[in-house]
Amino acid sequence: MFKSGYITVVGKPNAGKSTLVNKLVGFKVAITTPKPQTTRFNIKGIITDENSQMVLIDTPGVHVPKDKMGEYMMKNVDSAIESVDVIIYMVDASKPTIDKASETIMQNISGKKNNVILCINKIDKIEKGKILKIITIYNEYFKSVGGEFKEIVPISVYREDGLNILKECIVKYLPEGDLIYGEDEITDITEREIIEEIIREKALNNLDEEVPHGIKVEVEKFKKRKNREKQSIYDIEVNIICEKMSHKGIIIGKDGAMLKKIGTQARIDIENMLEDKVNLKLWVKVRQDWQDNENYLKNIKSKI
Repeated sequence: MFKSGYITVVGKPNAGKSTLVNKLVGFKVAITTPKPQTTRFNIKGIITDENSQMVLIDTPGVHVPKDKMGEYMMKNVDSAIESVDVIIYMVDASKPTIDKASETIMQNISGKKNNVILCINKIDKIEKGKILKIITIYNEYFKSVGGEFKEIVPISVYREDGLNILKECIVKYLPEGDLIYGEDEITDITEREIIEEIIREKALNNLDEEVPHGIKVEVEKFKKRKNREKQSIYDIEVNIICEKMSHKGIIIGKDGAMLKKIGTQARIDIENMLEDKVNLKLWVKVRQDWQDNENYLKNIKSKI
């Protein structure tokens, strides 16, 4: 009996959603950083074995939107919990307080007919005796809003503890069905989108708090050719769009040092992904208030 279905992973920013999807898939399909709102749109990670195919949907962290981009991100979350077979609600065990965002998530998923799994992540950061208390707090609140967790699974993505148990729980609630994607497919995003996300990840990791969240990355040129030695090489030209002229200076850095650092780190990852040499050129452009501009939000809107 072969099973297949869709599984949405929801939670607050930095709960470990993208890292979980990457670990389960065995390939980096979603970028990860310590900063909130790293994930901007829904990304699918596909796991196929002889008995099942799981299509995991990584979603943006739930937060209060401050602009159109934030609104579209939250619409992406809403769309991802509709018509899926399993919802994984991911909680950070080191920050277990039920706040407004936690309440919003549980209220939204309690009225659905999906099978909901409470996944308590980062248990390596707390005393084991506290896990039961966290389970009780979330269980009681979810029941108070009309919900019921089908399974509760404590895990540590960092230590890969409990991941096999989580996979078994997911498969238990998937319906019988055929392959949804090809056996060799691991994600639904394109190489261009992966490249854009890789560069944005390096910017997030290297720049100060205010700057990276006002960044959008767009691949302008993506072309494969042969060099003089008849070796394959990709020519890739990318625009890094920011909101302020002062941010442009920070991204470029003194004598271009920061832009070079971002480019060097990104090129290594891109070459590993494409398995070929890459000639990467980065340009920084200012577009004020792009996060409220419909034209610049096409990619995020298209994922809803």
